[in-house]
Amino acid sequence: MKISGAGLAIGLGFMALAGLVAFDAASLQVPPSYARVGPQVFPYLIASGMALVGLRLVWEAVREPIRVHVQPVTDWKAVAMISVALAAQYFILKPLGFVFSALILFLTIAHAFGSRQYVRDLVVGLVLALSAYVGFRYGLGIGLPQGILKGLL
Repeated sequence: MKISGAGLAIGLGFMALAGLVAFDAASLQVPPSYARVGPQVFPYLIASGMALVGLRLVWEAVREPIRVHVQPVTDWKAVAMISVALAAQYFILKPLGFVFSALILFLTIAHAFGSRQYVRDLVVGLVLALSAYVGFRYGLGIGLPQGILKGLL
């Protein structure tokens, strides 16, 4: 059985980055006003996830036989659609607000990836955008642009 050198390097790299994130989180100065959940929680969660991904990649590099993959064809139309949507996000974020700009971005990316279930995509995108807005605004206290929903959120 042959070990995938690239897979091993990427997995170990993920684990090293996870260690750096955890080390940096440990060095954060936490005011005593934080009883349990402080600014270190999210970096530790991210570091844990990165370490798990790294372990999985190392496991696959060592245990799985190397598979020959067919070279994927790049869908340049989808790349262009997503690039334009990301650029447009910059210009529509303030006037429309986070919820609508995130919804438009989600719908565009779903369409670029081939989804044609517009009602489902609209509902999922709206739920995700509203959840992110509520989580940042009320959970973390970070204000996001309200745009045309000002006064409703």
